[in-house]
Amino acid sequence: MISLIELKMEKTKNYMFQYIVYTYGLFALLLIVLGGIGTILFNGTPFVMKWVVSLTAWTPTYVFLLMFKKLYPNSTLKEFYKNAFGKRINIRLLVTTTLIQTFIFLLSVYMISVQNGVSVISLLNFSNEVVIPTLFFILIQGPSGEETGWRGYLQPAIEEKFGVVKGSLMVGLIWAFWHAPIWFLGTGYNGTELLKYIIVFVDSIASLGFIIGLCYHYCKNLFIPIWMHFVLNFLSQICIGSQLDMVTWYAVFYLIAAIVYANLKLGQLAHRKLGQEKG
Repeated sequence: MISLIELKMEKTKNYMFQYIVYTYGLFALLLIVLGGIGTILFNGTPFVMKWVVSLTAWTPTYVFLLMFKKLYPNSTLKEFYKNAFGKRINIRLLVTTTLIQTFIFLLSVYMISVQNGVSVISLLNFSNEVVIPTLFFILIQGPSGEETGWRGYLQPAIEEKFGVVKGSLMVGLIWAFWHAPIWFLGTGYNGTELLKYIIVFVDSIASLGFIIGLCYHYCKNLFIPIWMHFVLNFLSQICIGSQLDMVTWYAVFYLIAAIVYANLKLGQLAHRKLGQEKG
């Protein structure tokens, strides 16, 4: 006979799966429909397509809001967000992650400059024409639009069943593969270039997602994932080098960072377990 706890876990598991499937499906649908409208009616200008990206980036939140009563039958949306942002922000964690991400970005740009025999400065564009619109669109795109779903809901739900390390890795992979429609519709790559881009993209985003998951577990404030997501997107946009080259080096350095974070977390868990056994 199935216990109430087992039944509740099975329902949670089913809702997690539904959430993932609906989010993947709606994203692909919106990207095709809105992308088609933007291309046919508005000639697919960069400005129009940025709005298409902005609207579709909120898909994880759209699905979360539509499923909210199923996911949290005994809570309200206000309570959810109060809990998600209620914990005090860990300033040291915020500064540390920002410095690490900035270092990875600069190191990646340096490697691209060496590859192409150009200066680092020539690969960066900090002009107002780039920075101001980039700031605006990134603020209304992925960081604010996605993290309610990925880290606010899905991370704790998967973490409860699989633990923080496995859960963070799973959410990182789910987050990475969710971008699949963009690989084929928005990169302009094909053949071996596209295959390489997919591999390094999944590597880099899953690695960063893993790190974000560990950081969110530690701080319990959704601002941290939003900020880390923002830093990634903003820095990537001010580099005018090859997108494939940038993501390739991101894949290398974020994977190294993820391994370091994983070892630190596993060491922490082992130390805690040892302490409990001694106690």
